[in-house]
Parts: sequence; structure tokens; C-alpha cells
Amino acid sequence: MRSLLRIIGLAALLQLAASSVANAALNYTGQTAQKVSVMYFDLPANTRILIVDQISGVQINPNLPLVSGSGSLVIPLSGLLPGEYYLLAQQAGQWVAQTVMFYF
Repeated sequence: MRSLLRIIGLAALLQLAASSVANAALNYTGQTAQKVSVMYFDLPANTRILIVDQISGVQINPNLPLVSGSGSLVIPLSGLLPGEYYLLAQQAGQWVAQTVMFYF
């Protein structure tokens, strides 16, 4: 009986964690020649935002503070080569949300 209760409890905990990530969003809102702007919603605590090269898959850490909840960010694009990119939200190394692709 205890094992069954533990399994049910674990399943409920996993479902709760998955539902909070399922509502997470990272939305591209615009860019200039020097920066890209995004809005984020329902991100879990300690989420890292990365820039990803669409072609090579290389992940670039723009050294932003970790985020959570909802808000907006302006991310500098200095040092990037021209190309196709998207922004990725990761928590504990796991995918949480990403933007559409944009060109720089």
C-alpha cells in the first residue's frame, strides 16, 4: 500500500512540474542591429536564456541573470556572426521554451 501511495505521489509531483513548464513561453518581440528583445511568461525558477545558432546548434551564453516568472529582456547581440539564431530557455539543462528563429 505504501508503495502505491509513493507512486501516486510521485506521479502527481511530476504532473505538477510538467504543467508549470507546459505554460512557459519565450516570445521574440523585435530586434535592432545591436540587440534582440523578448518577453517571457511562466518560466520556472533559475531559468537560463541562451542564444542558439540555428545552423550549427552552438549554444552561446550571453551572461544574463537567471530569470523566473514573467517579464522582458533585451539581449545584446555583440560578437555574433551574421546568421540564423533563436533564443532558448533552459532550467537545469532541460528545454523549457524557445523563440522563433531570427536573423542577425
